[in-house]
Amino acid sequence: MEKDKQRFKWIYILPEMGCMVFTALSIYIISLFTNNHTAESLSHIVMAVMGIAVTGFQFRSRFLVQDLDYDNKEHFYRFWLCFFCGIVVALICIFLPVSGWPFLPLFVLLSLFSNMNTGILAATALLTIPVIGSNASINVFLLYFISGVFAVTLFQNMEHDFKIGIPLFLSLLCLFVCETAVVVLPANARLHFELFVIPAANVIISCLLIVGIIKLFSALVVYKYRMKYLELNDSENQLLSSMKETNRDEYFHSIHTAYFCERIATSLSLDVEALKCAGYYYRWGEHLKELLEEQEFPPKAAEIITEYLQKNFLHKETAVLICSDMVISTVMMIHNKSQEKQIHYEQIIDAVFKRLEEKNTFRKCDITVRELDIMHHIFKEEKLYYDFLR
Repeated sequence: MEKDKQRFKWIYILPEMGCMVFTALSIYIISLFTNNHTAESLSHIVMAVMGIAVTGFQFRSRFLVQDLDYDNKEHFYRFWLCFFCGIVVALICIFLPVSGWPFLPLFVLLSLFSNMNTGILAATALLTIPVIGSNASINVFLLYFISGVFAVTLFQNMEHDFKIGIPLFLSLLCLFVCETAVVVLPANARLHFELFVIPAANVIISCLLIVGIIKLFSALVVYKYRMKYLELNDSENQLLSSMKETNRDEYFHSIHTAYFCERIATSLSLDVEALKCAGYYYRWGEHLKELLEEQEFPPKAAEIITEYLQKNFLHKETAVLICSDMVISTVMMIHNKSQEKQIHYEQIIDAVFKRLEEKNTFRKCDITVRELDIMHHIFKEEKLYYDFLR
């Protein structure tokens, strides 16, 4: 067992070691062609290798504790492939004008395929390679560091809010302003169109690269399970049809719960497809765990259902499922018992949420009081819908 652990650790260090060796050799070869002094090239190699080592340590530590964004914890080598491409770009930048370095897309790429802190650290480590190699000033380093960090903060949470227009515009605007301040204004010459050619070209190239990165990210992450969700969330699919035949009450209960899960998830900007899927299948019965494995449910939907089964409510989506289930169950129970035509649904919903509050149901959950209030309000708005549950 111990040997397996050691082999596991060494395998996960190999990409980092490969990047170190490749970078060191590349910088050495470049120094031979540029006639750099041995001491300078050695200093350059040491700083580049140390940057890669720190990045590797950060990424491995976040990977081991599962503290990476999106599905990056399932794809260890994907980050290193992106990082290796970044090394190649950084080495090429040594020979390019400082105003034409495409580092803004690198910051976004490395952050999307790790997490915010790791991505910033990785891109910064890469940025030191051309800064030292071309003897660029500290202002050049700050130019790309500030614009890169700003872009990373704008492109967070892309999985749920996939709108890139404003983040893209603001990122490019920041890059252009920083380039103007660092490259154009200190040129000691009258402002002329030619001074803006390379910065403008960098902005255009960065724009195209970021759009390409976002498309790649959407294909690999955001819409990775689109077809599976289309299959599972079809109310007429084979699974739900068999449920309808064997237990109509449970089937319609799930349909109504899924409706509220979808509606509330949209309002709270949560994972709509995962919540809707969980709403359809969470009442499947004793064979639910086997169903999750056999049908290869998307991880997020499986996570919500598992938290519901284990009564371990940690995420907002699970809280939405619990509330939807309780409201539907309570309303349907009152319909079955009460013969009154007029039922005060608002009082019923208030009672459900009061019960949840008294039991401190969501004490470990990351849902906020404001989000609970929004959910509470949505349930009260659906008075006409509850009449269909009779």
